[in-house]
Amino acid sequence: MTLCALFPGQGSQYIGMCSDLLNTEPESRRIFAEASEVLGFDLRALVLAGSLEQLTQSEYAQPAVLAASYTLFESFTRRSGILPDYAIGHSLGEITALVAAGALKFADGVRFTAARGALMHRAVREQRGRAGIVVDIGQEDLEHIVASIRDLHYVSISGYNSPNQFVVAGEAQGLRLLDEKVDQAGGEFIPFRMMPMKADAPYHSELMHFIQPEIEEIVSGLSFSAPEFAICSTVHGELIHQAEDIPKLLTAQLLQPIRWIQALAQVQLRGANVWMDVGPGQSVKNMLGEYDNLMNVYSLDDPQEQSRLLERCKTEFQPFGGGGAR
Repeated sequence: MTLCALFPGQGSQYIGMCSDLLNTEPESRRIFAEASEVLGFDLRALVLAGSLEQLTQSEYAQPAVLAASYTLFESFTRRSGILPDYAIGHSLGEITALVAAGALKFADGVRFTAARGALMHRAVREQRGRAGIVVDIGQEDLEHIVASIRDLHYVSISGYNSPNQFVVAGEAQGLRLLDEKVDQAGGEFIPFRMMPMKADAPYHSELMHFIQPEIEEIVSGLSFSAPEFAICSTVHGELIHQAEDIPKLLTAQLLQPIRWIQALAQVQLRGANVWMDVGPGQSVKNMLGEYDNLMNVYSLDDPQEQSRLLERCKTEFQPFGGGGAR
């Protein structure tokens, strides 16, 4: 059994997430209390009884998803006594993975995601571009369509979610043309403006260059350590080997597509065969459901699935506190 933890990005948030842990575990309440102190408002109150409209705004959603995912991770590792062999994070989730692996302090992660979210929301307010999801079309066919449009209008694949699902970003005219061509090829383009949990902005594309100086300034003020377990970055689809690699990945992240398919393939080659969705909702588990060759996926936000994984770990994992520390 080789375990890979998967951390979701923005869009997985919902009102009431982590309510069971926050009501029963002091450790979980401490995590949210620390986040609240950093943010200057009661994050626990927001996620338990706030408005979904506010929670969906990037500057609130990102630290909230980070705190919820880290709470689920901390509870699981404390109860099981194990750490994963690998981790992958989807956009924001890569920052959560760094926190979970001890490469970035939790408070710094909260502070960074709040600032990152506020900067990213500028792309929505200033209408820097649009985005959407393309389904029911293969990667090669979509790449051919994108290439055929680029001479006229900027469009790009900004996320490789699964062999059958891709995020695209670009100028409004380019995406309208892409919509026509995808439809002709038998696929479907779903604009983010039609999806209430999605921010309609050209994240993970060259259209995000305008916030680059500010992202670089924020990242330059953070301290990093070597991760306690291997993280495969979706910026380049390769493992992060040392702390010195992290700043350049975080500063490049919003300009590069999310190479989720490539990261999954990398850890599969290294033996990963059990997958743990460590975040609110089951967005990551649902994405993995589109892969024919990925089985054994457990969502920590589902108490029954978490219990099954904990039982499996008792027989197939050695606790990290023991002689075979991970």
